[in-house]
Amino acid sequence: MIPTEKELMDFIRKRDLVNFSMIAKFFDIKNATVTDIIKGIEKKRLVQIIKLGGSKIVRVK
Repeated sequence: MIPTEKELMDFIRKRDLVNFSMIAKFFDIKNATVTDIIKGIEKKRLVQIIKLGGSKIVRVK
């Protein structure tokens, strides 16, 4: 099930560090799907993506 924007934002807010893989595992979706969803909320300036090594960390602004 693809999470709604609200569900995803709640998940990110409840954790200190969240990467794309954690989101994919929690919601049982693929990393590519996470990328698509995150792009939408990043355009709204609700989250910030930080590249750390080979991982992308998502933080609430």
